[in-house]
Amino acid sequence: MESTNKLIEVVKDYVETNNVIIIVKLNKEKVSTRFYEIKNKEEVYFRPKPKEYREFSDEIYELYNSLFSTKDKFNSVIIEINPEGLHSEKYFWDSEKEKQDLLEGADVFYQWVNERMMSMIFEYEKDNNLVPPQYDSDGDLEYLSSWDSGVFTFHIGEKNNLEYKIVLTKDGNERILDLLLKDYFVEGILEHYKITNTELSDEWKPWNTMILKSLHYDIPYDKRDEFVSYILE
Repeated sequence: MESTNKLIEVVKDYVETNNVIIIVKLNKEKVSTRFYEIKNKEEVYFRPKPKEYREFSDEIYELYNSLFSTKDKFNSVIIEINPEGLHSEKYFWDSEKEKQDLLEGADVFYQWVNERMMSMIFEYEKDNNLVPPQYDSDGDLEYLSSWDSGVFTFHIGEKNNLEYKIVLTKDGNERILDLLLKDYFVEGILEHYKITNTELSDEWKPWNTMILKSLHYDIPYDKRDEFVSYILE
């Protein structure tokens, strides 16, 4: 890559006397890069200036995305640079890293569900005049909350169709909301179900029903078990 040559210039102060190893790990969310200078056969971490490194990071992420659905896909890169400026690049697919990325994403999937549900509920109720508006002291329009808590149940049926129920509570009174879920959200739930029951089946108990209790704000990461449950029906 053109940006690799530029990266050599960035680390030239190190490669004048020592070898440098650059280890890159990628997934859809981020690029993680570690720079090591080899001193006395030991790896000593260093980091170039962010501005100088960013162009390399952007280009390798673009390459990662462009090859993701091909036989040349990769999620790991090792670049070695010697003191003469010669370098080698190794691109490969680390299946263990892929699994770890999937597991980390699955562990926090409920946060995405809660956030998207709150957004869809507000959008739906606002469009249907179900949230009371008011003006603040500055005369700006704002909307009052129409619910204090909710229980969202998602069940995957025998034909991998998604069935769901949305129960909202306000001042102790429950109501069922007839909300049509967005296509991308349905696809997200089904993909989560597929991944956790296949690629992650040795790490994740079988399930076909996810129940999320929402307090109308973000769920603390350390209290996941209090608000999210997966069961097999």
